[in-house]
Parts: sequence; C-alpha cells; structure tokens
Amino acid sequence: MDRIKQVNPWWLLGCAVLILAYNMGIRQSVSLMVPQMSAGLSIPVSEISLGFAVQNLVWGAVAPIAGLLAERFGTARVLLAGITVYGIGLLVASAADSGLLFFVGNALLIGIGAGATTFPIILAVVGKRFPAHRRSLALGIATAGGSLGQFGFALFVGKLAPVAGWSGTYMWCAVTSIAALLLVFGFVGSRNDPESHSASASASLTLAPDPALSKALSLRRIFDWSMIGGAFNVREYQLLNIGFFVCGFHIAFITVHMSGLVAYCGLLPAVASDSLAIIGLMNVVGVILIGWAGDKWHKPWLLVLVYWLRASLLIALLLLPKTETIFYLFSGLVGMLWLSTVPLTSGSVAQIFGTKNLASLFGIVMLSHQIGAFFGSWWAGLTFEWFGSYDLAIIVSALLGLLAAAVHLPMTPIRMARFSPA
Repeated sequence: MDRIKQVNPWWLLGCAVLILAYNMGIRQSVSLMVPQMSAGLSIPVSEISLGFAVQNLVWGAVAPIAGLLAERFGTARVLLAGITVYGIGLLVASAADSGLLFFVGNALLIGIGAGATTFPIILAVVGKRFPAHRRSLALGIATAGGSLGQFGFALFVGKLAPVAGWSGTYMWCAVTSIAALLLVFGFVGSRNDPESHSASASASLTLAPDPALSKALSLRRIFDWSMIGGAFNVREYQLLNIGFFVCGFHIAFITVHMSGLVAYCGLLPAVASDSLAIIGLMNVVGVILIGWAGDKWHKPWLLVLVYWLRASLLIALLLLPKTETIFYLFSGLVGMLWLSTVPLTSGSVAQIFGTKNLASLFGIVMLSHQIGAFFGSWWAGLTFEWFGSYDLAIIVSALLGLLAAAVHLPMTPIRMARFSPA
C-alpha cells in the first residue's frame, strides 16, 4: 500500500498549503522591486520584465516534466530537488552584479525550481487523498496557500526592501527555503497508485458513447507519452488550456507590473505592496469559497463567471480614476478571483481523466498558463515602453477575460456528465 495513504489527509493538506505559500509568495512579491532592480543593475524595465516572462515560461515547461517524474519516482523527491534549485536561484539572484547573472538566477533557476514545486505536483497528491465530493474544496484550500504566501511575502518584501535593498531581500527569501525543505517530509512516499481508478475506468470504457470519451477514459489506465497527445483529442481539455492561458496572462500582468502601474499613477510604492497583499489575503477566502462551490455546481460555468468578473474589473480599473482607494478596491475584488480558476480547472481535468495522471495532465494545462504569463509579463512591459501607458495592456487583458469566459460555455453539464467522476 502506498505510504502516502497512511498520512492524515489534513496534515498532508497543511504541508501542501505551506509549500505553495513558499512557491507563489516569493515569486509574486519580488516583482515589487522591479524599479529598484532596474536602477541597481542599470538595465531597462523591459529587460527585467522579459526575465520574469522567461521565468514564467520555464516554470510552465518544467511543470509537466516534473509531474511525470513525480508519478514515476515520487512527489517528495521532485519537491526536494525543486526547492533546492529554487533556493540556489534566489541566492544567485541576490549576488548578481550584472543583468546576465540576475537572469540566470531569477529567470532560469527560480523558474526551474518553481516548476518542480507548483500546483500540478501538489494538487495531484491532494486530489488523490480526497474523495470526489470533497475534492474541489480540498483543492481550493491547497490553492489558498499560494495566496496566503502572496499576502505574507508582499508585506515582508514591502517592509524589508527599503532597508535591505533588492539584493538583501532576495537573500532573506532564500533562507525560507530551509523551512520549505522540512515540509517535504509530509509527502514522503507519495506517487501514483497504479491500481487507483482502474476498475471504474474499465467499467466506464464499456459505456463510452464516442471515441473522444473512450480515449479520455483509457488514459486513466495507462501512462506513456502518447497519453498527453491523446488528451488533446478531447475538446474539453483543449478549452481548459485556452482558458488557463488567459489566467496566466492576467496574473503575470498584474503582479509584475503592479509597481509600475502604481508609479505611473503617481502613488507611493507602498500602495503596490499593499495591493498585492490585499489580493493574496482576499484570495484565501476566494479560493476556499470557489472550491466549496465547485463541489456543488458545474465547474466550467463557474469558470465562465470568474473570467467575466475579471474582465469587468479590468474595464472598471481602466475607466475609473486611479487613486489609492480605487487600487485597494480593485485588489480586494480581483483577489476573490485571483487563483479561483485553479481548483475549478484542476478539478475539471480530474473529472475528465481521473486522478492517476493528474500531475502531468494538469502540468500541461499549467504550461499553457505560463505561456500566457510570459506574454502578460513581457508584452505589457513593451507596450508601456512604446506608448508610455498601461491602458492598452489593460484593454487586451479585459478582452482576453471575455474570450476565456466564452470558451467554457460549450462545456455543458451534459457533455461533462459523460466523464465519470474519479
């Protein structure tokens, strides 16, 4: 029997929350120091933005590979390696005296470490340990860890950076890797259970009404590289990838460019760190609520609502006067939606394919998310450099939110009911 089954699922969930707090909190908070980095390294903001864009892209590329390795060799080994590389990347970035060395640490090493400690790896284990009728809630609680980390690290970076500088702040963030390594013991023994869901998958196969459904359900029984290619034959999986691309664009645009947007509006730097902290705090509530809702209502249509509300808030930010109060209101409302797509999207993937290969299949969806994050980070920086304003980036973000809402509409309850819950 897999040793992970001997671990209390709530203890495992607690470790998952804290590791995701480490993973997401640091990455999303150090971007507050972009103006300091630009001045200290004597490189333009657009190059710093490109570095964060590459970090997102590397993270996305590593995530499905890390998922495959976790399914083959165990989650704990992958997490240990990922946190170690993450910590080394923070140290290299803190010691950088040139743009190239900072790129190696911040973009490449942190990107690799983040990809090996991110949502698909953690949520796959959580998804296996909770039954289908509680899975979305458990995934929502785990996802809240990323928001909790964003809240804590945003305040930490906001207070420390003016005193220690961006370099010293990176070094202190590296120290937290030691605590993260200790949390990995909660995952010792976790890997795929080859027997999980095989019986239900076999039974479902005999009732499959069309080839796409048969292909999706057969992926629950066998693991190989063709599995990932076969998954893209399922239309619902394609649509989830499109939606998550937009999610990545939104998250990267707001986190990387919050400090620049605040400075452009003539507000104090503290408004940016406080805004990211508010987003993180409110999303702790948001993802738990959406996880609870995902166990009761149709997940794809909840995704329609989340993306439509995001688009509406971005339009409001564009049209309203950008005062300190408006930034805080925007942050509080968008925070409720911040990572709400994660438990709904990962839960939908689990419904379609089962939980056996959730780490790798959701890892591919995460790659789509990070491709979106690449463009959200880099392209927004370029448009600001070209036009001296973030208005175009906000407009495009809003339009993409409407697109993401639309692509989930075809995923009706009737179509999703063809897939037996795992």
